[in-house]
Amino acid sequence: MKITAVTPLLLKGMLLVRVETDAGIVGWGESSPMNAQVVAAHLNHSLAPLVLGHDPFEIERLVEEMFVKTYKIAGQTQAMAISGIEIALWDILGKALRVPIYQLLGGAYRKQIPMYASSTRRDISPQDEAARLAHLVEDKGFRAVKVRVGQRYGFDTDAAPGRSVAVVREVRQRLGDEIEIMVDGNSCFSAPRAIQLGRRLEEYRIFHFEEPTPYQDLDSLAKVAKALDTPIAVGEQEWQIHRFKEMMQKEAADIVQPDLIKAGGFTACKRVAALAEAFGCICTPHQTKKLGTIATLHFVAATPVCRYAQEYIIEPQPIGDRLFRNPVPVVDGYMAVPEEPGLGVALNEEILSQAQPLTA
Repeated sequence: MKITAVTPLLLKGMLLVRVETDAGIVGWGESSPMNAQVVAAHLNHSLAPLVLGHDPFEIERLVEEMFVKTYKIAGQTQAMAISGIEIALWDILGKALRVPIYQLLGGAYRKQIPMYASSTRRDISPQDEAARLAHLVEDKGFRAVKVRVGQRYGFDTDAAPGRSVAVVREVRQRLGDEIEIMVDGNSCFSAPRAIQLGRRLEEYRIFHFEEPTPYQDLDSLAKVAKALDTPIAVGEQEWQIHRFKEMMQKEAADIVQPDLIKAGGFTACKRVAALAEAFGCICTPHQTKKLGTIATLHFVAATPVCRYAQEYIIEPQPIGDRLFRNPVPVVDGYMAVPEEPGLGVALNEEILSQAQPLTA
């Protein structure tokens, strides 16, 4: 079997990657859609020539060549592009062998994956945020939720005066003591302010504090981790295994968050998970996209160190919510890993017909 085509497809809020073979088997992957045109250019011009004509079963070799042979333009967007191809290769492999991807990754350690309801909003009042999360806890059975604090890269500013403390207080009061609450700073705070806020939020028993300081500043993250009892979570922006190693060596993270559609796919994230286990950390992949979430289910199913609830974005995605003919629902706070071959989901052709091929 040989790879015959690599095609990035842009849908609203999604960058899908279709990989075709001469055996008629088509694999689907997803790349982070941040700067989608730039990521697509990597796919078309630097990566597709390296995989066309090659055996899709040779995933380790192809992934290494995609990283090594393009090292002069190494970076986050390149890793995002590699992720889309790599996930599609696993989808092809699973379909060819007629098994779900999780079986190829080592088999099921767990088949029911606990999920947490993840809010991405800062433009909502603490009372309204608490109300909608309480509805989801009741309706979908979530046992954990995540809210945003501060302002994305806000340099110690809040989305509204006092909102960071208020939203956590309101959610805790509304949900009670049995539901876990996570908070995400999106690189908002300096270390002193993150520590100050973290100590106030610990009154409400938060489960983790994500990206409290700029993610690239591992020394500041380590200061916060040392000062707080709350676990620090970080890693969604990273793609180099050496950065993950440095993160753990400096004790800048208690929970490591590689993203399958940013870091290089299953291959890279399995290495990060193994490193996390060696350093006594937990691996909780970051994920906000639809096909990426399905890939993450397979990853978590086969990766023991992914012991906590996984991210499920609660914001409506009009296109993404209709992407699959056989969507995987959240039931009693869990998603079941798909059992069909490959990723195990069938894409909706009506939705795919709206996609814009990025071939230039």
